[in-house]
Amino acid sequence: MPNARRHGHGKGHGPAHAARHQQDQHDFHTLLKHHAQIAREVTETPDGIIATTRSHDPQIAALIRKHAVSMHERMEKGLGLRNWDPAFAEIFAQADKVEMQIELLPDGVRVIERSDDPNVAILIHAHGAVVSGFVEGGAKVAAHESPLPDAYIRMAGSSPVG
Repeated sequence: MPNARRHGHGKGHGPAHAARHQQDQHDFHTLLKHHAQIAREVTETPDGIIATTRSHDPQIAALIRKHAVSMHERMEKGLGLRNWDPAFAEIFAQADKVEMQIELLPDGVRVIERSDDPNVAILIHAHGAVVSGFVEGGAKVAAHESPLPDAYIRMAGSSPVG
């Protein structure tokens, strides 16, 4: 079932994790709903990206900041999401190789994502493009799997798969 979406909370994290997952999901869907009020600029660097995401709407800007901080925490704790989506499964599988810095801005965030691993840098570039696609197309884009770049060596789920 390649496109199957599993809505269980899995991994035995318990009710607190389930509540957090629901809140993160709600925030994500709210951002998708208001994607036209969000601007995003991404600069690729050799080892990652610098992404600035903003909104003129103060409530949306606050939600952008909250979402970025929450996703950083999820990366640090290994609490993946969108496990059905190859790009997201991979970025969480490689979380220990991703360095993320978040600068909170009055109207959003600036995130620097980088890795010393060239394979992971390829993944970070792809993930940045996927998130930009969400900002551009909203829920219509987010409903689809995000492809991995041809040059990326897949790591999620087992040993490297070429």
